Amino acid sequence: MKQGFLPDQGNAYSQQVNTATVELAAPEKKFNDAWCALLFIGHVILIAFIGFTDGVAEVDGSAAAEQPSLDYVYPETDTGSSKYAAEMLGGLCVCVVMGIVLSMIYVKICISLGASLIHVSTKFMIGLYVVLTLINFSVGSVLGGVFCFVFAAILCCWYYAVYSRIEFAGANLAVACEALQQFPTLFVAAFAALLLNFGWIVLWCLAMLGTIKPSTVSGVETDIGTFDSRLCISTAYDGEYEDGSVNPNPTCASTAGCCSCADGTGGASWEGDSSCPAVGMGGGLYFAMLISFYWGSTVISNVMHCTTAGAVATWWFSKDLGMTPVADSFFRACTYSFGSICFGSLLVAILKAIRQMLKEAEKNKNAQMFFCVIQCLLGIIESLLEIFNRYAFCYVAIYGYDFRKAGKAVFDMFKKLGWTTIINDDLIENALSFGAMGVGLIAGLVAYLYSVSVDLSATYTAPMVIVGICIGFGMASVTLSVVSSAVATVFVCFAENPESVFSTHPEQGNKSGVLFTNDDMFGGSD
Repeated sequence: MKQGFLPDQGNAYSQQVNTATVELAAPEKKFNDAWCALLFIGHVILIAFIGFTDGVAEVDGSAAAEQPSLDYVYPETDTGSSKYAAEMLGGLCVCVVMGIVLSMIYVKICISLGASLIHVSTKFMIGLYVVLTLINFSVGSVLGGVFCFVFAAILCCWYYAVYSRIEFAGANLAVACEALQQFPTLFVAAFAALLLNFGWIVLWCLAMLGTIKPSTVSGVETDIGTFDSRLCISTAYDGEYEDGSVNPNPTCASTAGCCSCADGTGGASWEGDSSCPAVGMGGGLYFAMLISFYWGSTVISNVMHCTTAGAVATWWFSKDLGMTPVADSFFRACTYSFGSICFGSLLVAILKAIRQMLKEAEKNKNAQMFFCVIQCLLGIIESLLEIFNRYAFCYVAIYGYDFRKAGKAVFDMFKKLGWTTIINDDLIENALSFGAMGVGLIAGLVAYLYSVSVDLSATYTAPMVIVGICIGFGMASVTLSVVSSAVATVFVCFAENPESVFSTHPEQGNKSGVLFTNDDMFGGSD
Protein backbone atom coordinates (compact mmCIF):
# COMPACT_ATOMS: atom_id res chain seq x y z
CA MET A 1 0.00 0.00 0.00
CA LYS A 2 1.27 3.50 -0.82
CA GLN A 3 2.20 5.82 1.96
CA GLY A 4 -0.24 8.59 2.75
CA PHE A 5 -0.73 11.62 4.97
CA LEU A 6 -2.95 10.79 7.94
CA PRO A 7 -3.48 12.17 11.44
CA ASP A 8 -0.52 11.43 13.68
CA GLN A 9 -0.95 7.90 15.03
CA GLY A 10 2.63 6.82 15.40
CA ASN A 11 4.83 5.73 12.52
CA ALA A 12 2.25 3.33 11.10
CA TYR A 13 -1.49 3.03 11.05
CA SER A 14 -3.07 -0.41 10.60
CA GLN A 15 -6.68 -1.16 9.96
CA GLN A 16 -8.64 -4.30 9.02
CA VAL A 17 -10.38 -4.19 5.68
CA ASN A 18 -12.41 -7.38 5.29
CA THR A 19 -9.67 -10.03 5.65
CA ALA A 20 -6.79 -7.87 4.46
CA THR A 21 -4.59 -5.56 6.51
CA VAL A 22 -3.70 -2.20 4.97
CA GLU A 23 -0.56 -0.45 6.20
CA LEU A 24 -0.62 3.33 5.88
CA ALA A 25 2.74 4.65 7.05
CA ALA A 26 3.49 8.32 7.51
CA PRO A 27 5.60 9.50 4.53
CA GLU A 28 8.97 11.12 4.85
CA LYS A 29 8.56 14.82 5.46
CA LYS A 30 10.78 16.46 2.87
CA PHE A 31 10.49 19.49 0.63
CA ASN A 32 9.84 18.15 -2.86
CA ASP A 33 10.88 20.13 -5.95
CA ALA A 34 12.26 22.84 -3.66
CA TRP A 35 14.08 24.52 -6.56
CA CYS A 36 10.77 25.47 -8.16
CA ALA A 37 9.34 26.77 -4.87
CA LEU A 38 12.39 29.05 -4.48
CA LEU A 39 12.03 30.19 -8.09
CA PHE A 40 8.36 31.03 -7.55
CA ILE A 41 8.99 32.89 -4.28
CA GLY A 42 11.83 34.87 -5.90
CA HIS A 43 9.57 35.76 -8.83
CA VAL A 44 6.80 36.95 -6.47
CA ILE A 45 9.30 39.12 -4.56
CA LEU A 46 10.47 40.66 -7.85
CA ILE A 47 6.89 41.37 -8.98
CA ALA A 48 6.08 42.90 -5.58
CA PHE A 49 9.20 45.09 -5.69
CA ILE A 50 8.38 46.44 -9.17
CA GLY A 51 4.71 46.88 -8.27
CA PHE A 52 5.26 48.75 -5.01
CA THR A 53 8.00 51.01 -6.40
CA ASP A 54 7.47 51.89 -10.05
CA GLY A 55 3.85 50.66 -10.28
CA VAL A 56 2.54 52.67 -7.34
CA ALA A 57 4.41 55.73 -8.63
CA GLU A 58 2.54 55.44 -11.94
CA VAL A 59 -0.82 55.11 -10.20
CA ASP A 60 -0.48 57.99 -7.73
CA GLY A 61 0.96 60.30 -10.37
CA SER A 62 4.33 60.89 -8.71
CA ALA A 63 6.11 59.46 -11.74
CA ALA A 64 4.18 61.72 -14.12
CA ALA A 65 4.92 64.73 -11.90
CA GLU A 66 8.61 64.36 -12.76
CA GLN A 67 7.86 64.80 -16.47
CA PRO A 68 7.70 68.20 -18.24
CA SER A 69 4.38 70.02 -17.95
CA LEU A 70 1.96 69.49 -20.81
CA ASP A 71 -0.44 71.84 -22.51
CA TYR A 72 -3.27 69.30 -22.41
CA VAL A 73 -4.00 66.92 -19.59
CA TYR A 74 -6.80 64.64 -18.48
CA PRO A 75 -9.96 66.29 -17.18
CA GLU A 76 -10.54 65.78 -13.48
CA THR A 77 -12.51 62.67 -12.58
CA ASP A 78 -16.08 63.19 -11.47
CA THR A 79 -16.14 62.11 -7.85
CA GLY A 80 -19.85 62.60 -7.39
CA SER A 81 -21.60 59.45 -6.26
CA SER A 82 -24.59 58.05 -8.08
CA LYS A 83 -27.91 58.30 -6.29
CA TYR A 84 -28.36 54.61 -6.97
CA ALA A 85 -24.93 53.53 -5.66
CA ALA A 86 -26.21 52.32 -2.26
CA GLU A 87 -29.08 50.37 -3.82
CA MET A 88 -26.80 48.72 -6.39
CA LEU A 89 -24.22 47.82 -3.74
CA GLY A 90 -26.98 46.23 -1.66
CA GLY A 91 -28.12 44.25 -4.70
CA LEU A 92 -24.61 42.96 -5.32
CA CYS A 93 -24.34 41.81 -1.71
CA VAL A 94 -27.68 40.00 -2.04
CA CYS A 95 -26.42 38.24 -5.19
CA VAL A 96 -23.20 37.17 -3.47
CA VAL A 97 -25.08 35.68 -0.52
CA MET A 98 -27.63 34.06 -2.80
CA GLY A 99 -24.87 32.55 -4.95
CA ILE A 100 -23.14 31.00 -1.94
CA VAL A 101 -26.36 29.67 -0.39
CA LEU A 102 -27.61 28.15 -3.65
CA SER A 103 -24.20 26.57 -4.30
CA MET A 104 -24.23 24.85 -0.91
CA ILE A 105 -27.78 23.63 -1.57
CA TYR A 106 -26.58 22.19 -4.88
CA VAL A 107 -23.78 20.34 -3.05
CA LYS A 108 -26.44 18.80 -0.78
CA ILE A 109 -28.48 17.77 -3.82
CA CYS A 110 -25.43 16.10 -5.36
CA ILE A 111 -25.26 13.68 -2.41
CA SER A 112 -28.64 12.11 -3.12
CA LEU A 113 -29.08 12.85 -6.84
CA GLY A 114 -25.57 12.57 -8.25
CA ALA A 115 -26.39 10.30 -11.21
CA SER A 116 -29.69 12.08 -11.91
CA LEU A 117 -27.93 15.44 -12.16
CA ILE A 118 -25.50 14.01 -14.68
CA HIS A 119 -28.40 12.68 -16.79
CA VAL A 120 -30.23 16.01 -16.58
CA SER A 121 -27.17 18.14 -17.39
CA THR A 122 -26.29 16.04 -20.45
CA LYS A 123 -29.88 16.08 -21.75
CA PHE A 124 -30.03 19.83 -21.12
CA MET A 125 -26.97 20.41 -23.32
CA ILE A 126 -28.47 18.26 -26.09
CA GLY A 127 -31.77 20.15 -25.85
CA LEU A 128 -29.94 23.49 -25.88
CA TYR A 129 -28.19 22.68 -29.16
CA VAL A 130 -31.47 21.46 -30.66
CA VAL A 131 -33.09 24.80 -29.77
CA LEU A 132 -30.11 26.69 -31.20
CA THR A 133 -30.42 24.62 -34.37
CA LEU A 134 -34.06 25.64 -34.79
CA ILE A 135 -33.29 29.29 -34.06
CA ASN A 136 -30.48 29.40 -36.61
CA PHE A 137 -32.59 27.82 -39.32
CA SER A 138 -35.53 30.12 -38.53
CA VAL A 139 -33.38 33.26 -39.01
CA GLY A 140 -31.80 31.91 -42.21
CA SER A 141 -28.39 30.97 -40.79
CA VAL A 142 -27.98 27.58 -42.49
CA LEU A 143 -24.31 27.14 -41.55
CA GLY A 144 -25.01 27.91 -37.88
CA GLY A 145 -27.98 25.54 -37.90
CA VAL A 146 -25.96 22.72 -39.41
CA PHE A 147 -23.16 23.26 -36.92
CA CYS A 148 -25.53 23.15 -33.93
CA PHE A 149 -27.32 20.10 -35.32
CA VAL A 150 -24.04 18.22 -35.78
CA PHE A 151 -23.00 19.12 -32.25
CA ALA A 152 -26.34 17.93 -30.87
CA ALA A 153 -25.91 14.64 -32.77
CA ILE A 154 -22.39 14.19 -31.37
CA LEU A 155 -23.68 14.79 -27.84
CA CYS A 156 -26.45 12.21 -28.38
CA CYS A 157 -23.89 9.64 -29.49
CA TRP A 158 -21.69 10.52 -26.53
CA TYR A 159 -24.60 10.15 -24.11
CA TYR A 160 -25.49 6.74 -25.53
CA ALA A 161 -21.84 5.58 -25.38
CA VAL A 162 -21.27 6.61 -21.74
CA TYR A 163 -24.75 5.80 -20.41
CA SER A 164 -23.51 2.74 -18.49
CA ARG A 165 -20.82 4.88 -16.79
CA ILE A 166 -23.15 7.53 -15.41
CA GLU A 167 -24.13 5.54 -12.32
CA PHE A 168 -20.45 5.19 -11.43
CA ALA A 169 -19.79 8.90 -11.98
CA GLY A 170 -22.87 9.79 -9.91
CA ALA A 171 -21.65 7.62 -7.04
CA ASN A 172 -18.23 9.27 -7.28
CA LEU A 173 -19.89 12.70 -7.05
CA ALA A 174 -22.10 11.65 -4.11
CA VAL A 175 -19.19 10.25 -2.07
CA ALA A 176 -17.11 13.37 -2.71
CA CYS A 177 -19.90 15.67 -1.54
CA GLU A 178 -20.51 13.42 1.49
CA ALA A 179 -16.85 13.80 2.44
CA LEU A 180 -17.00 17.58 2.04
CA GLN A 181 -19.82 17.76 4.59
CA GLN A 182 -17.16 17.00 7.20
CA PHE A 183 -15.01 19.97 6.13
CA PRO A 184 -17.10 23.16 5.75
CA THR A 185 -13.95 25.23 6.27
CA LEU A 186 -12.80 24.11 2.83
CA PHE A 187 -15.45 26.32 1.27
CA VAL A 188 -14.33 29.25 3.41
CA ALA A 189 -10.76 28.58 2.27
CA ALA A 190 -11.92 28.56 -1.37
CA PHE A 191 -13.30 32.09 -1.04
CA ALA A 192 -10.14 33.17 0.78
CA ALA A 193 -8.18 31.81 -2.20
CA LEU A 194 -10.42 33.87 -4.49
CA LEU A 195 -9.55 37.03 -2.55
CA LEU A 196 -5.87 36.10 -2.64
CA ASN A 197 -6.11 35.62 -6.40
CA PHE A 198 -7.68 39.06 -6.70
CA GLY A 199 -4.81 40.50 -4.65
CA TRP A 200 -2.32 38.79 -6.98
CA ILE A 201 -4.03 40.32 -10.02
CA VAL A 202 -3.82 43.80 -8.48
CA LEU A 203 -0.13 43.30 -7.61
CA TRP A 204 0.64 41.99 -11.09
CA CYS A 205 -1.15 44.94 -12.72
CA LEU A 206 0.94 47.33 -10.63
CA ALA A 207 4.08 45.51 -11.76
CA MET A 208 2.88 45.72 -15.36
CA LEU A 209 2.43 49.49 -15.02
CA GLY A 210 5.84 49.75 -13.40
CA THR A 211 7.38 47.81 -16.28
CA ILE A 212 5.67 49.76 -19.07
CA LYS A 213 6.12 53.17 -17.34
CA PRO A 214 3.56 55.07 -19.47
CA SER A 215 4.61 58.34 -17.82
CA THR A 216 8.07 58.08 -19.43
CA VAL A 217 6.50 59.03 -22.76
CA SER A 218 5.66 62.55 -21.71
CA GLY A 219 3.87 64.00 -24.70
CA VAL A 220 3.29 64.36 -28.40
CA GLU A 221 4.56 67.56 -29.98
CA THR A 222 2.05 69.17 -32.35
CA ASP A 223 1.70 72.51 -34.07
CA ILE A 224 -0.97 73.53 -31.54
CA GLY A 225 0.77 72.35 -28.39
CA THR A 226 2.04 69.28 -26.54
CA PHE A 227 -0.50 66.59 -25.85
CA ASP A 228 -0.40 64.04 -23.07
CA SER A 229 0.47 60.83 -24.91
CA ARG A 230 -2.21 58.99 -22.95
CA LEU A 231 -4.78 61.14 -24.77
CA CYS A 232 -3.48 59.99 -28.14
CA ILE A 233 -4.21 56.80 -30.05
CA SER A 234 -2.51 55.33 -33.09
CA THR A 235 -4.76 54.53 -36.04
CA ALA A 236 -3.88 52.37 -39.03
CA TYR A 237 -3.95 53.58 -42.63
CA ASP A 238 -7.43 53.14 -44.06
CA GLY A 239 -7.16 54.86 -47.43
CA GLU A 240 -8.35 51.73 -49.17
CA TYR A 241 -10.45 48.69 -48.33
CA GLU A 242 -9.23 45.09 -48.17
CA ASP A 243 -10.48 44.45 -51.71
CA GLY A 244 -8.29 47.26 -53.00
CA SER A 245 -11.04 49.83 -53.58
CA VAL A 246 -10.48 53.42 -52.47
CA ASN A 247 -11.98 54.69 -49.22
CA PRO A 248 -13.50 58.10 -50.10
CA ASN A 249 -13.47 59.32 -46.48
CA PRO A 250 -10.43 57.85 -44.76
CA THR A 251 -9.97 58.68 -41.09
CA CYS A 252 -6.25 58.04 -41.52
CA ALA A 253 -4.82 58.71 -44.97
CA SER A 254 -1.14 58.26 -44.16
CA THR A 255 0.43 54.90 -44.98
CA ALA A 256 2.73 55.46 -42.00
CA GLY A 257 -0.29 55.56 -39.74
CA CYS A 258 -1.77 58.47 -37.82
CA CYS A 259 -1.75 59.76 -34.28
CA SER A 260 -5.01 61.28 -33.08
CA CYS A 261 -4.96 63.39 -29.91
CA ALA A 262 -7.56 65.25 -27.85
CA ASP A 263 -7.34 67.33 -24.69
CA GLY A 264 -9.98 65.29 -22.85
CA THR A 265 -12.42 68.18 -22.69
CA GLY A 266 -13.53 68.27 -26.30
CA GLY A 267 -11.84 71.62 -26.86
CA ALA A 268 -8.89 70.81 -29.11
CA SER A 269 -7.90 67.89 -31.26
CA TRP A 270 -5.12 67.07 -33.64
CA GLU A 271 -4.16 64.31 -36.05
CA GLY A 272 -0.64 63.78 -37.32
CA ASP A 273 0.72 61.72 -40.17
CA SER A 274 2.82 59.39 -38.04
CA SER A 275 2.15 56.83 -35.32
CA CYS A 276 2.02 57.84 -31.68
CA PRO A 277 5.07 57.21 -29.49
CA ALA A 278 4.98 53.60 -28.40
CA VAL A 279 4.02 52.82 -24.81
CA GLY A 280 4.66 49.16 -24.25
CA MET A 281 7.29 46.47 -23.87
CA GLY A 282 9.23 44.04 -25.97
CA GLY A 283 7.79 40.68 -26.91
CA GLY A 284 10.15 38.73 -24.64
CA LEU A 285 9.34 40.78 -21.56
CA TYR A 286 5.61 40.65 -22.34
CA PHE A 287 5.81 36.85 -22.59
CA ALA A 288 7.63 36.68 -19.24
CA MET A 289 4.97 38.86 -17.61
CA LEU A 290 2.23 36.62 -18.99
CA ILE A 291 3.93 33.56 -17.50
CA SER A 292 4.18 35.41 -14.20
CA PHE A 293 0.46 36.26 -14.22
CA TYR A 294 -0.72 32.74 -15.02
CA TRP A 295 1.83 31.11 -12.73
CA GLY A 296 0.69 33.06 -9.68
CA SER A 297 -3.02 32.43 -10.29
CA THR A 298 -2.50 28.75 -11.05
CA VAL A 299 -0.37 28.17 -7.93
CA ILE A 300 -3.07 29.70 -5.71
CA SER A 301 -5.75 27.48 -7.30
CA ASN A 302 -3.62 24.35 -6.99
CA VAL A 303 -2.74 25.01 -3.35
CA MET A 304 -6.49 25.02 -2.70
CA HIS A 305 -6.86 21.83 -4.76
CA CYS A 306 -4.14 20.05 -2.74
CA THR A 307 -5.67 21.27 0.52
CA THR A 308 -9.00 19.73 -0.46
CA ALA A 309 -7.36 16.52 -1.68
CA GLY A 310 -5.43 16.04 1.55
CA ALA A 311 -8.51 16.57 3.74
CA VAL A 312 -10.76 14.28 1.66
CA ALA A 313 -8.09 11.56 1.58
CA THR A 314 -7.88 11.75 5.36
CA TRP A 315 -11.64 11.15 5.49
CA TRP A 316 -11.31 8.19 3.09
CA PHE A 317 -8.53 6.37 4.91
CA SER A 318 -9.22 7.20 8.55
CA LYS A 319 -12.08 7.00 11.04
CA ASP A 320 -10.35 9.48 13.33
CA LEU A 321 -10.09 12.70 11.34
CA GLY A 322 -8.10 14.47 14.04
CA MET A 323 -8.64 18.02 15.22
CA THR A 324 -7.38 20.02 12.22
CA PRO A 325 -7.38 17.94 9.00
CA VAL A 326 -7.93 20.98 6.76
CA ALA A 327 -5.25 23.05 8.50
CA ASP A 328 -2.81 20.12 8.37
CA SER A 329 -3.50 19.60 4.67
CA PHE A 330 -3.05 23.32 3.97
CA PHE A 331 0.24 23.32 5.88
CA ARG A 332 1.57 20.43 3.76
CA ALA A 333 0.44 22.15 0.56
CA CYS A 334 2.30 25.33 1.53
CA THR A 335 5.48 23.59 2.70
CA TYR A 336 6.47 20.05 1.71
CA SER A 337 4.37 19.96 -1.48
CA PHE A 338 4.68 23.60 -2.48
CA GLY A 339 7.58 23.03 -4.87
CA SER A 340 5.67 20.29 -6.69
CA ILE A 341 2.63 22.57 -6.96
CA CYS A 342 4.81 25.33 -8.43
CA PHE A 343 6.41 22.88 -10.88
CA GLY A 344 3.14 21.60 -12.30
CA SER A 345 1.61 25.08 -12.33
CA LEU A 346 4.58 26.48 -14.26
CA LEU A 347 3.97 24.06 -17.13
CA VAL A 348 0.36 25.20 -17.41
CA ALA A 349 1.36 28.87 -17.13
CA ILE A 350 3.84 28.57 -20.01
CA LEU A 351 1.21 26.99 -22.24
CA LYS A 352 -1.34 29.69 -21.36
CA ALA A 353 1.22 32.41 -22.08
CA ILE A 354 2.07 30.90 -25.48
CA ARG A 355 -1.62 30.75 -26.37
CA GLN A 356 -2.06 34.41 -25.42
CA MET A 357 0.91 35.37 -27.59
CA LEU A 358 -0.65 33.46 -30.49
CA LYS A 359 -3.92 35.35 -29.98
CA GLU A 360 -1.96 38.57 -30.36
CA ALA A 361 -0.26 37.18 -33.47
CA GLU A 362 -3.64 36.40 -35.05
CA LYS A 363 -3.94 40.11 -35.81
CA ASN A 364 -1.54 39.41 -38.68
CA LYS A 365 -4.05 38.60 -41.42
CA ASN A 366 -1.47 36.90 -43.63
CA ALA A 367 -0.90 34.09 -41.11
CA GLN A 368 -4.23 34.16 -39.27
CA MET A 369 -5.25 30.61 -40.19
CA PHE A 370 -1.85 29.18 -39.21
CA PHE A 371 -1.87 30.81 -35.78
CA CYS A 372 -5.48 29.77 -35.25
CA VAL A 373 -4.67 26.10 -35.89
CA ILE A 374 -1.60 26.18 -33.62
CA GLN A 375 -3.58 27.89 -30.88
CA CYS A 376 -6.32 25.25 -31.15
CA LEU A 377 -3.78 22.43 -30.82
CA LEU A 378 -2.16 24.12 -27.83
CA GLY A 379 -5.60 24.56 -26.29
CA ILE A 380 -6.16 20.80 -26.46
CA ILE A 381 -2.74 20.14 -24.93
CA GLU A 382 -3.44 22.68 -22.19
CA SER A 383 -6.78 21.03 -21.33
CA LEU A 384 -5.16 17.59 -21.16
CA LEU A 385 -2.34 18.96 -18.99
CA GLU A 386 -4.83 20.53 -16.60
CA ILE A 387 -6.67 17.20 -16.28
CA PHE A 388 -3.35 15.44 -15.74
CA ASN A 389 -2.32 17.98 -13.09
CA ARG A 390 -5.62 17.61 -11.23
CA TYR A 391 -4.89 13.95 -10.56
CA ALA A 392 -1.14 14.42 -10.16
CA PHE A 393 -1.71 16.94 -7.37
CA CYS A 394 -4.02 14.44 -5.68
CA TYR A 395 -1.08 12.03 -5.46
CA VAL A 396 1.10 14.91 -4.25
CA ALA A 397 -1.38 15.72 -1.48
CA ILE A 398 -2.22 12.13 -0.48
CA TYR A 399 1.16 10.42 -0.65
CA GLY A 400 3.66 13.28 -0.52
CA TYR A 401 5.10 12.51 -3.97
CA ASP A 402 7.19 14.98 -5.92
CA PHE A 403 5.69 16.08 -9.23
CA ARG A 404 7.59 13.59 -11.39
CA LYS A 405 6.62 10.62 -9.25
CA ALA A 406 3.04 11.85 -9.08
CA GLY A 407 3.00 12.10 -12.87
CA LYS A 408 4.14 8.49 -13.19
CA ALA A 409 1.39 7.42 -10.77
CA VAL A 410 -1.21 9.22 -12.91
CA PHE A 411 0.03 7.47 -16.06
CA ASP A 412 -0.22 4.15 -14.24
CA MET A 413 -3.78 5.01 -13.18
CA PHE A 414 -4.74 5.94 -16.74
CA LYS A 415 -3.26 2.67 -17.95
CA LYS A 416 -5.19 0.75 -15.30
CA LEU A 417 -8.55 2.45 -15.75
CA GLY A 418 -8.42 3.26 -19.45
CA TRP A 419 -10.91 5.89 -20.60
CA THR A 420 -12.84 5.70 -17.33
CA THR A 421 -10.86 8.60 -15.87
CA ILE A 422 -11.60 10.98 -18.75
CA ILE A 423 -15.26 9.92 -19.03
CA ASN A 424 -15.81 10.26 -15.29
CA ASP A 425 -14.15 13.67 -15.27
CA ASP A 426 -16.18 14.95 -18.21
CA LEU A 427 -19.55 13.73 -16.90
CA ILE A 428 -19.08 15.22 -13.45
CA GLU A 429 -17.72 18.52 -14.77
CA ASN A 430 -20.84 18.82 -16.96
CA ALA A 431 -23.05 18.36 -13.89
CA LEU A 432 -21.08 20.95 -11.93
CA SER A 433 -21.15 23.45 -14.81
CA PHE A 434 -24.90 22.87 -15.11
CA GLY A 435 -25.27 23.70 -11.42
CA ALA A 436 -23.15 26.86 -11.76
CA MET A 437 -25.27 28.07 -14.68
CA GLY A 438 -28.45 27.38 -12.72
CA VAL A 439 -27.18 29.34 -9.72
CA GLY A 440 -26.17 32.20 -12.02
CA LEU A 441 -29.61 32.41 -13.62
CA ILE A 442 -31.41 32.32 -10.26
CA ALA A 443 -29.09 35.02 -8.92
CA GLY A 444 -29.93 37.10 -12.00
CA LEU A 445 -33.64 36.66 -11.29
CA VAL A 446 -33.08 37.70 -7.67
CA ALA A 447 -31.19 40.78 -8.90
CA TYR A 448 -34.16 41.69 -11.10
CA LEU A 449 -36.67 41.25 -8.27
CA TYR A 450 -34.42 43.30 -5.99
CA SER A 451 -34.22 46.08 -8.59
CA VAL A 452 -38.00 46.17 -8.82
CA SER A 453 -38.45 46.14 -5.06
CA VAL A 454 -36.14 49.14 -4.49
CA ASP A 455 -37.54 50.95 -7.54
CA LEU A 456 -34.17 51.04 -9.27
CA SER A 457 -34.06 53.07 -12.48
CA ALA A 458 -34.70 51.06 -15.66
CA THR A 459 -31.29 52.25 -16.89
CA TYR A 460 -29.58 50.30 -14.09
CA THR A 461 -31.87 47.26 -13.96
CA ALA A 462 -30.42 45.44 -16.99
CA PRO A 463 -26.76 45.90 -15.87
CA MET A 464 -27.82 44.80 -12.38
CA VAL A 465 -29.30 41.58 -13.74
CA ILE A 466 -26.21 40.85 -15.86
CA VAL A 467 -23.88 41.49 -12.95
CA GLY A 468 -26.12 39.33 -10.74
CA ILE A 469 -25.83 36.43 -13.18
CA CYS A 470 -22.06 36.82 -13.30
CA ILE A 471 -21.75 37.01 -9.51
CA GLY A 472 -24.00 33.97 -9.01
CA PHE A 473 -22.04 31.98 -11.56
CA GLY A 474 -18.74 33.09 -10.03
CA MET A 475 -19.75 32.19 -6.47
CA ALA A 476 -21.00 28.80 -7.67
CA SER A 477 -17.81 28.17 -9.64
CA VAL A 478 -15.67 28.84 -6.57
CA THR A 479 -17.82 26.57 -4.38
CA LEU A 480 -18.06 23.78 -6.93
CA SER A 481 -14.32 23.90 -7.63
CA VAL A 482 -13.94 22.39 -4.15
CA VAL A 483 -16.37 19.63 -5.18
CA SER A 484 -14.36 19.05 -8.36
CA SER A 485 -11.16 18.63 -6.31
CA ALA A 486 -12.93 16.24 -3.94
CA VAL A 487 -14.24 14.18 -6.87
CA ALA A 488 -10.74 13.77 -8.30
CA THR A 489 -9.44 12.75 -4.86
CA VAL A 490 -12.17 10.15 -4.35
CA PHE A 491 -11.41 8.74 -7.79
CA VAL A 492 -7.70 8.40 -6.96
CA CYS A 493 -8.48 6.82 -3.58
CA PHE A 494 -10.88 4.43 -5.29
CA ALA A 495 -8.23 3.50 -7.87
CA GLU A 496 -5.58 2.87 -5.19
CA ASN A 497 -7.61 1.32 -2.38
CA PRO A 498 -11.39 1.02 -2.95
CA GLU A 499 -12.05 -1.06 0.16
CA SER A 500 -10.81 1.43 2.76
CA VAL A 501 -14.00 3.47 2.89
CA PHE A 502 -16.00 0.36 3.93
CA SER A 503 -13.88 0.14 7.07
CA THR A 504 -13.63 3.86 7.84
CA HIS A 505 -17.12 4.95 6.74
CA PRO A 506 -19.25 1.85 6.12
CA GLU A 507 -22.49 3.82 5.81
CA GLN A 508 -21.15 5.90 2.92
CA GLY A 509 -19.43 2.88 1.44
CA ASN A 510 -22.63 0.84 1.37
CA LYS A 511 -24.66 3.79 0.11
CA SER A 512 -22.30 4.20 -2.85
CA GLY A 513 -21.44 0.55 -3.32
CA VAL A 514 -21.65 0.99 -7.09
CA LEU A 515 -18.14 2.41 -6.88
CA PHE A 516 -16.82 -0.95 -5.81
CA THR A 517 -18.94 -3.37 -7.82
CA ASN A 518 -18.31 -2.02 -11.32
CA ASP A 519 -15.45 -4.32 -12.25
CA ASP A 520 -15.74 -3.30 -15.89
CA MET A 521 -14.30 0.07 -14.90
CA PHE A 522 -10.89 -1.56 -14.59
CA GLY A 523 -8.63 -2.54 -17.42
CA GLY A 524 -7.26 -0.30 -20.10
CA SER A 525 -9.13 -1.97 -22.92
CA ASP A 526 -11.88 0.67 -23.01
